Amino acid sequence: ACLVGSEMCIRDRNIVECKKEIKFRRIKLLKIGIVAEYNPFHNGHLYQIEEIKRRMEKDTLIVAVVSGDFVQRGDFSYFNKWHKTEAALNHGVDMVVELPLYYSVQNAEIFSKMSTKILDYLEMDFQVFGAEEKDIEVLARIIELQEREDYKKNLMELMKKGNSYSTSQKLALSEYGYGGAVKSNNILALEYMRTMKKENLGIKPYIIQREISDYNEQEIEKARKSIASATFIRKILIENDANLENVRDFIPEKTYEILKKYYVSENKGNEGLKWKNLKEGMFKFLKYKLLMETKKEIIKIYDMNDEIYARIYRGVSKSNTYEVFLKEVKSRNFSMKRIERIVLNILLNITKEAVDFELDYIRVLGFNQRGQEYLRQLKKKKKVYNEKSDVTEKTEKYEKKNNDEKIFVNWKNIEKNVHSEKVKIEKNGFLLKELFLNEKEKLNPLIINQRKFK
Repeated sequence: ACLVGSEMCIRDRNIVECKKEIKFRRIKLLKIGIVAEYNPFHNGHLYQIEEIKRRMEKDTLIVAVVSGDFVQRGDFSYFNKWHKTEAALNHGVDMVVELPLYYSVQNAEIFSKMSTKILDYLEMDFQVFGAEEKDIEVLARIIELQEREDYKKNLMELMKKGNSYSTSQKLALSEYGYGGAVKSNNILALEYMRTMKKENLGIKPYIIQREISDYNEQEIEKARKSIASATFIRKILIENDANLENVRDFIPEKTYEILKKYYVSENKGNEGLKWKNLKEGMFKFLKYKLLMETKKEIIKIYDMNDEIYARIYRGVSKSNTYEVFLKEVKSRNFSMKRIERIVLNILLNITKEAVDFELDYIRVLGFNQRGQEYLRQLKKKKKVYNEKSDVTEKTEKYEKKNNDEKIFVNWKNIEKNVHSEKVKIEKNGFLLKELFLNEKEKLNPLIINQRKFK
């Protein structure tokens, strides 16, 4: 569904209304934004792109915001940022931009908020996302409910009883008849929509729910056999030493080619061991950081406080492996995923100061011909960094230019022009990736000719 002006359109029947609004605005090209991790890019992602093109017609630009080499669950990404970009551009996406590292490894609220703000800055008309709840009005009502004082008071009381935030949300929503809405994709959808409303953004939401035809049982079974979650695909690859035949039905051709070229040939026979060693290496690095840095320094890390510091320090002291450490630190109101995110914050030195909910820059990872043409349009609007207009002195004009031109297609220009702690954090990510995965960072975007998509 989508929002048109102040009115809410629901389901396919209102695509006509959306298109009328688009015609009224004299939009020649419908611009669609997606937020994804593509870890790896699979048939479910491909379905979403194909469904966007089917519903919105062919004259559509699709831009994806993706997390890079570190993901929201607090871990290294199985598929690196360049392979995500290559797969997406070969399967219908026109431009890929990166959600900055210091936002991509945080909770759902931050991950969603900053992704949506990037799409809005890129002037997307709609953000398309999947959700377990197909009725966007239900999600809109939940957002309104969560703004009420009685709901907030109830939520706080549930958290004081020792429940985690997500459990408290589910219990509180249950009292209003919405307990079943607390599901992973719904949570992200709520945060996307909440950001649009709170920030008064121009971008509008649109849900595409995966539907399997009920024409006959054979067709249903066949469709189900072609879709699997990224979590399931990664699990199968890691447990079976990257044996692609076990996941081939769930991934498109380009993902298969990338996995075969870069993952099977390099890691055959030791995939599970590689990821286990990676975790243990991270644990050793965590120990080093905690021993070498003072509590005063560690407390500056995002999402860190005295209680969490004590739990992590004690857990490190008592544990010999990363797995034991996580179990030692985990508690009723301190989930394992939160622990892993905080560990990454420590290793990458992501401070409270860095997570300021501002967009200092937007890095383009890749584009095709249509994406390149759209970048030219944004450049005319002074949204893309223009090296020719660069100035070297810190004048008022210089500061204003930095604020206006947030889109960069070359990493070196970000380093040169963005004077922020955030750039250092990104470089920490480059170093960590090289240290643990032996992969050097690329500086220039991936460019693919659009003729390949015909």
